[in-house]
Amino acid sequence: MKKTILILILFFLLLSVVLIACKNESQGSQKKEDESQVSKQENTQKTQTEKVALENEQKLLPVFVSVASPSISLLSSDGDVVFLSFDHSYGEVCWNNCDEFIHYNYPTIHSGDVEVGNQLQIDWSSLKPQPTEIHLIHVDNSDEYDSKEVSRKQKSPENTPLTITVDEEMIGNQYAFEFIWKDGEVVEGRSIMNFKLE
Repeated sequence: MKKTILILILFFLLLSVVLIACKNESQGSQKKEDESQVSKQENTQKTQTEKVALENEQKLLPVFVSVASPSISLLSSDGDVVFLSFDHSYGEVCWNNCDEFIHYNYPTIHSGDVEVGNQLQIDWSSLKPQPTEIHLIHVDNSDEYDSKEVSRKQKSPENTPLTITVDEEMIGNQYAFEFIWKDGEVVEGRSIMNFKLE
């Protein structure tokens, strides 16, 4: 009987030692996992901070394809939406590597059907960051190999959406909106949205 009690006591002691060891191992494993998670978060934050610092240092715009595009809608003379998305093309001229000698060739594009009195609503509020300059350009594309600017009018970047009423003189012509991002006097980015009225 004493032997049985002694064996039971030894068994419980051994079982207690095993359970304590397992508990310590589990806590150690959890602690390592927590430390690893904290380390990963710190590395991610450090990488993001370094990336932001590098972009600020180089004053780079975000990657062009990550910047939303402006839109053109066709409205009736009463302001009702005729086409939510009017025919146009949009693309970069230069991005994070602009110089004053970059020449843009205005493409010949498909015409969108309009009537006198219709309105075009151009909205660039989705562009982030917002452009610092915007120009409405009348393009002469009678020579498909050498399009020329007929006129250029500066528009306020804050005036979005901009509504233009179509008149008879506009029909049959090509236009473009030029969006410019500047840091002081230095051009950091240029993009152009082309459209033609028929």
